[in-house]
Amino acid sequence: MNKKKIDFRNIVFEELINIRKKNSNIFILSADLSANTLDVFKEKYPKNFINLGITEQGMISAAAGMAMGGIKIFAFSMTPFLILRSFEHIKVDISCTNMPITLIGLGSGLSFDNAGPTAHSTTDIALMKTLPNFTIFNPSDPATASYCIRQANILKNPSYIRLDKSQQVYLYKKNKNFSDGYIETKDGNEICIISTGVMVHVALNVQKKMKKYKKITVVDIFLLHPIKEKKLLNIIKKYKKILILDENTFNGGISSIISCLMIKHSVIRKTKFICLPNEHCFSYGSRAWLHKNFKLDEESILKSLNND
Repeated sequence: MNKKKIDFRNIVFEELINIRKKNSNIFILSADLSANTLDVFKEKYPKNFINLGITEQGMISAAAGMAMGGIKIFAFSMTPFLILRSFEHIKVDISCTNMPITLIGLGSGLSFDNAGPTAHSTTDIALMKTLPNFTIFNPSDPATASYCIRQANILKNPSYIRLDKSQQVYLYKKNKNFSDGYIETKDGNEICIISTGVMVHVALNVQKKMKKYKKITVVDIFLLHPIKEKKLLNIIKKYKKILILDENTFNGGISSIISCLMIKHSVIRKTKFICLPNEHCFSYGSRAWLHKNFKLDEESILKSLNND
């Protein structure tokens, strides 16, 4: 397994270079944001790239117009501006028309740590789930990021891929079967940690260091909407306790998604939620410091579980 840390952006645009080799009818739109492999894409295929500047609402409308002409569009910007600032445009121009446009948002969760609440993205999942037709991806590593962009390319409906602004190692082999939209690390019956995105790395470290419980699994959900309800419920039913670990608010991430799923199907399990409080984060510091502050770090999680 490749243990080199890789930027999510570079993986995604590397895949788009490969996709462009086979299909000249794709375009990347950017709101004045870049990446190393996006620069390579621009150099190789200058006619397939447009930098629209800092105008996310306009970029959404332009994407919709181009898509109506039969062009496959990938629109890229910082998540809070791409999603929150442009939400009405996304609703009217993309969701209502059901155009197969892919929105690529950079900066999931607390990625832009020191930039404060205007740059954090802890409620975008909840917002996008309200829109009909959208598929929502949240990759945890380079392999799932590659899968998500390839899958988005073949979808006939709009999709949203939220990318972490960090570098991460491979958790899985690139040729692994990701079609279920989640990965269960191993079988067991004591504790199931359900997580998504970069927090999966924290969950896997907790799994290794846990002393009180031995039969513990981590479920990495990278297809957030629509989720494979029946298969996930079958996993949840095997365990005595569920821990949901998420770098989003309770209302804004998988805490509410999994809770609603369990309630909907009358599945009752002892469940602990470790996520961000439902408030704007005005604390400023590194991501590691913020995690410690909100008890999302490994040490706090282990202490919490061992004290149960």
